[in-house]
Amino acid sequence: MENKSDLPQGVSFKRRRGFRLMGLNLNADGAVKGFFGGNAYLAILFLLFICIFLFKSAIGFIPGYRTELAEARISGIEAANHINYQLVGYDALYSKINQAFINERRTRFGELSTVVPIYEELESIIDDELEDEVDEYTEMDDGAEKEEAAIALKKSVQQAAITLSRADLLKTIQVRLPETDKISEDAYAKALAYAQEYALNDYETPDEVSGIPALINEQMGGFYKAVEVIKKSEDDLRTIYVTIEKQAKATYQEVSNNRKSQESIDRLSEDLEDLDKDSARSAAIQKRINELKPKITTINTEENIKVIYQEISKHDAAADKMVTEFQAGVDLLAQAKIQTEKSNILIKESSRLFDELKEITAKRKAQLAEWKHDKPVTIWNSVTAFFFGADWKTGSDRQDLYGLMPLFTGSLLISMVAMFFAVPLAIGAAIYVNQFANKKEAGFLKPGIEFIQAIPSVVLGLFGVLVVAGLLQGLSETSWLSWVPGFPIQDRLNVLLAGILLAFMACPTIFTLAEDALNNVPKAYTEASLAMGANKLQTALKIVVPASLSGIVAAIMLGFGRVIGETMVVLLVAGNKARIPDLSEGVGVIGESVHTMTGIIAQEYGEVEPGVLHWKALFMVGLVLFLISLCINSICQRVIAKKSK
Repeated sequence: MENKSDLPQGVSFKRRRGFRLMGLNLNADGAVKGFFGGNAYLAILFLLFICIFLFKSAIGFIPGYRTELAEARISGIEAANHINYQLVGYDALYSKINQAFINERRTRFGELSTVVPIYEELESIIDDELEDEVDEYTEMDDGAEKEEAAIALKKSVQQAAITLSRADLLKTIQVRLPETDKISEDAYAKALAYAQEYALNDYETPDEVSGIPALINEQMGGFYKAVEVIKKSEDDLRTIYVTIEKQAKATYQEVSNNRKSQESIDRLSEDLEDLDKDSARSAAIQKRINELKPKITTINTEENIKVIYQEISKHDAAADKMVTEFQAGVDLLAQAKIQTEKSNILIKESSRLFDELKEITAKRKAQLAEWKHDKPVTIWNSVTAFFFGADWKTGSDRQDLYGLMPLFTGSLLISMVAMFFAVPLAIGAAIYVNQFANKKEAGFLKPGIEFIQAIPSVVLGLFGVLVVAGLLQGLSETSWLSWVPGFPIQDRLNVLLAGILLAFMACPTIFTLAEDALNNVPKAYTEASLAMGANKLQTALKIVVPASLSGIVAAIMLGFGRVIGETMVVLLVAGNKARIPDLSEGVGVIGESVHTMTGIIAQEYGEVEPGVLHWKALFMVGLVLFLISLCINSICQRVIAKKSK
């Protein structure tokens, strides 16, 4: 212990006296400790309240979803869903094949195809601007006067066509034929001649115009036949689905309405027990109960389900027919002479996806063979339906589906794209500022990067929607970038756009924490490396970065937590389509629109009534998001703790 004489002159320490109350030392030191300690415990208490609130709001979802799944099963909606999954797969395949057909037709018969929209545009002008002249001509008797009127009417049509600029006409046509880059004089002349004929007889379209699509399809040969075979292959299965869906939906709505009415009666009856029987409030509640009781009807589900079982018995034959005829269509496509590269690519993708459709069909056939409307639905069924469900569909007149997978995969995919851009930029900037920049340069770069955090996320989202989205889509359509997977981008709002903006937001977090980690490396390490003959770059990459690696990893993980929890940016720029991304596209999946866990909460919370199943589902999503963030932060704490040892 130091003597008083060893202390600086004028410095002395005195024991501060006070008194104790319930174990607390009530003096100035105790008050300061109590203030800071109270703040710390208040933060923990606030976190505990958040956890309790989330669990309390979400806890009723699983049993509630179990009830809804049971109603979907007993009514037959579940059976309809099994068939619908096959039809969704068929629709996706047919869409690709149809795109290939349209692309081939436009490429090979683009000039002939333009005759129809040019004619229809000129026909519209005749109907709008020359209606009086046409009516006057029509009412005339045959003779020299009518012949003169016919010549004048043809000139009026030609003058109207001249008045409409070629650029405006092309712009109108390209809405329907995007790949049309020119209008030939021959096509324009043909369309004008047909329009003049229409002006003289506005009761029917000239045969030459109406016959153009059929002529093109005939010249497409095997390709057209293949598309027609594939188009008809699902007719029987679609008929079965429509029949089951109609019967099941009616039964489901009756069962659901009965349950909701009974729940309302039970809730009102509980409120009634706590009130004075003679009060006005009690009378109003009793009146409402009396209004609800007649709404509970008797439903003969056993009789209704017979229709569904009858249709299910036809399913296997219809599903096999769809697969067989689809295969026949695919074989015809293989024989067709397809000339365009894009169409060939689409056909190859369709052939690959056809194998998946066959697997889906076989799986659903097995599930329908074992399906029973009276099989109990367990809590585990509702848990798996939520966490592994492939659909999030709400607000429809049938069963609502609360599957987490579209939202989770959307959030994860956007976060991965964001980290792909953010990590090298932020870490590289941190290394440069810490190891290579002079004081003046570092004093400019570090505050500048950290200032990005001051930009409100909603402002960044609006900038992304209004500016970046258009620039990115335009850039993706340039020919010299056609090699990039996912280019050209089909969806204006997509994963790539959201990832770029979130990377911009995550950079300051990663940069600041990584730069602090680099700054905490002892200077002796750097000096020893330089003394051994290493240059500045070697020292930075082989000594400083490895020594601070755990801190850098923690910075990356905290940046990931920042990205996955972002709401406004993804809500504005991700596209908000609740579907599992098509990972079969590879890297090209970045051009798709997705939805996220944070986005779905922000989008749908204001539209639902508190306490209903949908409301609880959103809190369940929030609970999952909270647990993910908690796990990320816990791992970061462990990494940082390991670094400090």
